[in-house]
Amino acid sequence: MDSGNSASAPMAKSGKEKKSKKSIEEGDVKKKFTFKRLIPDELERFTSMRIKKEKEKPLPPGQRHSLATQYEVPTQMHDHPDEYVLELFEQMLVDMNLNEEKQQPLREKDIAIKREMVSQYLHTSKAGQSQKESSRSAVMYIQELKGDLRDSQLLSCLESLRVSLSNNPVSWVQTFGDEGLALLLNYLKRLQDEKDEYS
Repeated sequence: MDSGNSASAPMAKSGKEKKSKKSIEEGDVKKKFTFKRLIPDELERFTSMRIKKEKEKPLPPGQRHSLATQYEVPTQMHDHPDEYVLELFEQMLVDMNLNEEKQQPLREKDIAIKREMVSQYLHTSKAGQSQKESSRSAVMYIQELKGDLRDSQLLSCLESLRVSLSNNPVSWVQTFGDEGLALLLNYLKRLQDEKDEYS
């Protein structure tokens, strides 16, 4: 009888071990399943908590200054009324040459965000303008096209104009405008007339 009991004991023990292993595996699956089913709002809350903690960490003086200058909206933009900011905002959208589908989400932004966007855009435009001071303006292209250019000079001017028309904002193209377009059409007509003479 003892031998029977001793034989059944290991079997019972192995059965318990299997059961415990199974329950551990099920527990792991449940944990994984629960983690995967975290709703986006909860994940966002955890992320925001982490970001908040990082923001609360003290920064070195130099780094603190750079962050302040990076994100601070100029005080002059705070002084302007909302109507003026919205007017500049609409001009910015036109200058960026965005279609209506892309403009709509931006229009739905809060006025504070629009104020910051306008401020950053003006800052970027001024920085870009200072970098392009050495390059030709739209008026300079018009004056050059009015002159009597040799073929090589005309080709160089047109190649440079093509790049400027592609890279500059809509306001630059508007400055080039009808007068510049009329000059280009005049050159095309002249080339077509010369081609007809030789044909």
